[in-house]
Amino acid sequence: MDWVSLSNITRELLARMTDTSVRAVVLAVLAFLLVPFVRRSSTAQHAIWTVVLFGMLALPFLRPVIPVTHVRLPQVLTPRLTLPAPAFSKTSPSGMPAPTPLPPRTDPALPPLWPIFVVAMYLAGVLLFGARLLGGVLLTRRALRTARAVPSELWEYYELIADTNVDLSLEESDSVRVPLTTGSSLMRVILPADWRAWPREQLTAVLAHELAHARRRDPLIILVAAVNKCLFWFHPLAWWLERRLPVLAEHAADDAALAVSFDTQAYARLLLDSAARLDNAGSRLIWHSAAMSGPIVAQRIRRVLNVRTVERLKPLGTIGRASLLALGAALIWISTAVDVPRLVAGQTNRAGSVDEFTGLISAERAAALEQELAANPEDETTRGTLLGYYMSNKMSDRRVPLILWLIDHHPESDLAEMAVLFPALDGPNVYQDARNRWLTQVNLHPNDARVLVNAARAGLFDSPREQIDLLKRARSLDPARGTEPLARLYSGILMWDKEPGLAAQVRNELQSSNDIAMVGSVARHVVEGGVSRLSASDRYALAAELVTHAQTLEPQNRAWSDLFEEVKQMPAFAAACQGLPVCVVAQEVPAGVAAVRVGGPVAAYNLQESRPPIYPPLAKAASVQGTVKLQIRIGADGHVKEATAISGHPLLIVAAVDAAKRYVYKPTLVNGQPAEVLTDVQIVFRLPAQ
Repeated sequence: MDWVSLSNITRELLARMTDTSVRAVVLAVLAFLLVPFVRRSSTAQHAIWTVVLFGMLALPFLRPVIPVTHVRLPQVLTPRLTLPAPAFSKTSPSGMPAPTPLPPRTDPALPPLWPIFVVAMYLAGVLLFGARLLGGVLLTRRALRTARAVPSELWEYYELIADTNVDLSLEESDSVRVPLTTGSSLMRVILPADWRAWPREQLTAVLAHELAHARRRDPLIILVAAVNKCLFWFHPLAWWLERRLPVLAEHAADDAALAVSFDTQAYARLLLDSAARLDNAGSRLIWHSAAMSGPIVAQRIRRVLNVRTVERLKPLGTIGRASLLALGAALIWISTAVDVPRLVAGQTNRAGSVDEFTGLISAERAAALEQELAANPEDETTRGTLLGYYMSNKMSDRRVPLILWLIDHHPESDLAEMAVLFPALDGPNVYQDARNRWLTQVNLHPNDARVLVNAARAGLFDSPREQIDLLKRARSLDPARGTEPLARLYSGILMWDKEPGLAAQVRNELQSSNDIAMVGSVARHVVEGGVSRLSASDRYALAAELVTHAQTLEPQNRAWSDLFEEVKQMPAFAAACQGLPVCVVAQEVPAGVAAVRVGGPVAAYNLQESRPPIYPPLAKAASVQGTVKLQIRIGADGHVKEATAISGHPLLIVAAVDAAKRYVYKPTLVNGQPAEVLTDVQIVFRLPAQ
């Protein structure tokens, strides 16, 4: 095994342990919130923290199995990404600025050694605590090897023993000074050799106490807590559970003893005598001797002498145990399924460096990001940066695993827009594998609109009808999220008309629809969209039909009148767009922007100079085409000062921003003075017909 493989394994182990540690804290916090409701029952509290113990051990195994429940803050809290134009280093012979060459692909540097050292320290701690635990178990077994079965004197307590309902062995030993219970499948209650001299009331209380331990299998739980501390010796919760569970077990056993012997003062003296015997004889069992320490015994005595403790001695019934079990399962599910890291990191993934998000980074930076992602696979910002870098450098072998992980673990992610696969580049097997994974996620999350939308937009389905079905399901769950993608798909079907039957079906559906949100959105896409296989007259007729229908459904909305004014300009501008890979259409911008707002044909009329965009080679190789929508700020001199991406394919955005930066407009005069203008433009990328 080389250093790179070893480093990857150690980083994966560290990431898994870190994730488990965080989720264990979440589980403990949820348990703390539940404890006040059962503070009167030590048995119930013991059950809750036992669930936390087993949940902590099970979290590493449950995390890959339980489907993730995604939690996100409102999208309005996520800042919009602003993409600057890329830097240029020189001018090509044709006068067009040539883009800066992409950094060559290089092998990442040797991984850092600190993960290996950290894992080595962790394993050393596991071995140290494990050896201590194993030594305690072996010493205890050796000390109890001479225990003898108790004769028939104790059968007079048959009813008390029968209520335990476990495989039980009553024994005595010369090696113990105080009663104890041990074992796993077979519970062994071991009494000191002088138990026959005890008064009947004392023997009854002692048996009730120890049989309560046997009934709950407290020795096994305490041993599991010790094993948990060996595995999570670095986690404070593991240490706390190892000390707290034995104390709660003793409290619950004290309650069982008081239930058969209400002489609290005599029982308190019995506890004090047991503590004195233990001090003279040493620890009972290495892994739970803390429950008989001086402070804990004093606490137990005060609790026994408390009148309220005796008044609330009620056993935990079947319903109570079932309720606690259900609540415990719910707590484990919440701490496992809720995507805690993404709840925080997912809201800031777009606020980082724009250059990193678009993949304009160095090979050294990419190597560092790969190591960061290996340590924290939930870091969406880093994953998005690497996806952009891999796409720009045609590194399919590294891009595909990131995409497949994203589909498996976060199918709801907004980053899925960058998770694009191309059969020509990635191979048909990868393409089919991704399709199957998306179908699996759709079945796992049938009520998550985000997953359904991302699956439909992945472009992995053979027929648009499958995409329509997914988007309609998503829209029924979340209209705000599902309307726009479905409208885009409808407008694409109408304008490309690859399946005449389907296009006619969509057109009939829209004509008979009273859904203004869908009709209006499709109308806007048809009017403002880019490339279309329809003739100019057919597209004009389609746009007029849809906008007129929108006006009929919502006559008070002036937006449809303004949109119809743009429809009237379509025949004139259609001729100008023919034969060009770019067509600019301006529309009214949102109110409240600190600039002169120009909409409709005005901005396009003032456009004096526009050069076709440079088609990205990767997009051309992958046959990617479409429209990029930008918001631009035009300076007083008519040159574009700023361009912000609103929508579009990730492979086309940078080239579109660069093209818009070179637009030159006729200055807009306000009161005779040039003023800045804010408007939206659409840049169309169209591949030549094959």
